Amino acid sequence: MSYTRSVRQTIYVHYHGSVSYPASQNGGTVSYSGTASEDVIVNVRVDTTPFDASSADCRTTVDGLTASVAATESAQVASIRSNSRRVGKTLIDGFFKTVRSEISQQINELKNNVEATLLKLQSDAQRCNDMQRQMEVDYNRKCDQYLRIFNELDNELRNRIQNLDQPTFLFRQQADMLNSRLVGSDMVPTVSIAGGENARLGAQLSATLSKQRAYETLGKATRFLQVQKQTNDTINTSIIGSNAQGALFLPVCYVETSTSDGTLDRNVYNPHQLDTRKQQLGESLRDRQWAAPSDEDMNAIRRYFNEEVSADIPNDQHGERVREQIISLFNK
Repeated sequence: MSYTRSVRQTIYVHYHGSVSYPASQNGGTVSYSGTASEDVIVNVRVDTTPFDASSADCRTTVDGLTASVAATESAQVASIRSNSRRVGKTLIDGFFKTVRSEISQQINELKNNVEATLLKLQSDAQRCNDMQRQMEVDYNRKCDQYLRIFNELDNELRNRIQNLDQPTFLFRQQADMLNSRLVGSDMVPTVSIAGGENARLGAQLSATLSKQRAYETLGKATRFLQVQKQTNDTINTSIIGSNAQGALFLPVCYVETSTSDGTLDRNVYNPHQLDTRKQQLGESLRDRQWAAPSDEDMNAIRRYFNEEVSADIPNDQHGERVREQIISLFNK
């Protein structure tokens, strides 16, 4: 909007000079100086019509730009929303597709494992059935074999018992024959009651004595067979298969310990066959120059040691701790 403004300003002008005058009498020069002032008023008219028109045009342009920005922002928001939904759908579909693929692979693997396990179980079941039938056949054969052996032993034992105590068995047979002859003949009414009771009592005493002696004989035979079996087992485990001559080795354990004050303690643990040479063994082992064992010997010792530890220690929680401690000490 155009407007007019008045500017008032007082202007001061300083002046000075000199004037020569003619000689009326003497003549000379006179100086002068002073200040003059004047008020100046300037009317200024500011024409803002072109600026106002430019401002209106700029506002129109800004409004159009604002509308464009708003439309662009709305379109961008809609595009971002659409793209985000599309990306989210793609991610979700891809995730579930991956999960389905993974589950399908696991199902196929488990199916293959189950089928393989079923085939193995069927094979194991068939093998177990075959082993059961074979064991039944072997059991029946062994039963028949041992029954024949026991029957032969019973017959042999009966014959030996009869041979060992033949007079008693002969008396028993004669008594039975006499008893049967008396009972089966016409002289039964003439046999007194006392005679029958004495005969029965004698037969019972004879049978009791025979049973007692048979029981003792069976016990002696059992003990004899046990001792013979133990002797055969001992001989079989101790016998050497060849006739070659060589040295007989016996295990000996030599332990040497030292205390904090430097005292040495030596002990020798040996079988009873070497009790008479225990002191000589200790002296020879004490003066012996020990060398590091070879890897082959160490592997053999470790293998034997592990077998003994596994065989002697039970497989429970306490036994597991004891086994680990023993192996740790052995490794050190």
